[in-house]
Amino acid sequence: MAAALMVGGCAQGFSWNTSETDLGGPDRKIRVPVTKASMPSSVQPYPRIEATLACIRQTGVLRGKTFVVGPFADSTGKINAVAQGATGNFVPQGGSASYVTDALTKAGGQVVSTYFGAPTKAVPAQYAVNGIFNSLDFGTSAQADVRVGGIGPTMELGWAQLSLSIQLDEVATRVNRQMSMIQRPVRYTQLGATVGKTFGNTLVTGSGNLQNQERLQLEALNGPIALGIADVVMKEYPRARAACLERIADLLIKDDYLSDNPQSLATAAVTGLY
Repeated sequence: MAAALMVGGCAQGFSWNTSETDLGGPDRKIRVPVTKASMPSSVQPYPRIEATLACIRQTGVLRGKTFVVGPFADSTGKINAVAQGATGNFVPQGGSASYVTDALTKAGGQVVSTYFGAPTKAVPAQYAVNGIFNSLDFGTSAQADVRVGGIGPTMELGWAQLSLSIQLDEVATRVNRQMSMIQRPVRYTQLGATVGKTFGNTLVTGSGNLQNQERLQLEALNGPIALGIADVVMKEYPRARAACLERIADLLIKDDYLSDNPQSLATAAVTGLY
């Protein structure tokens, strides 16, 4: 009796994820149990890119297609030793490949991840997808420090420009099929005031400022990688391009899609997506 109750309790606590974003997907014969982790409400993928991935899934071009995804590479060569809480690289490392996996799954493909090593059993696959953070540049757009009588405002506008590439290859030959290059600007604003003045017999000095800085590591992941995946898939499959390109056409170089077999690099600036 006790054993029966325990088995019944386990059965009630187990659930199959049958949503359109699980690894099995609605077009798979075998359902894969996947647990869903809650994400902070303030961290959401860009709606337009999510809608594009869902559109690609509805076209069915990736049904039965398997992708091998390896670690995401960082070739920027930039080390962060000055930002608060920073002890390593500016951009995320190999684990960024999980965003590639997520985007391909949402687009209707099946993914074999090799981030933790090669699978023990060979899985037939058609494509290999790799990502690279190519460059990271910093600059200051404007800077001012104006004082009258020892008192005045300060202002600084800065930016970081990240570029990444998504590469779609044939898995057997490693022959490149499609390439997408994405640029993501991250902005920084600081406004403040300084004082260095004598009031009577008292010298008063000091400064204060307000800062507004986008999160570089999060914004390197939350949108640009998925946009690159959508880009290479739409280049590879004209049916998906015809059905879904209009959702993000303003983010991509339109001339690249005028040909029936686009092969050139597409550059996108991920801005104004909300």
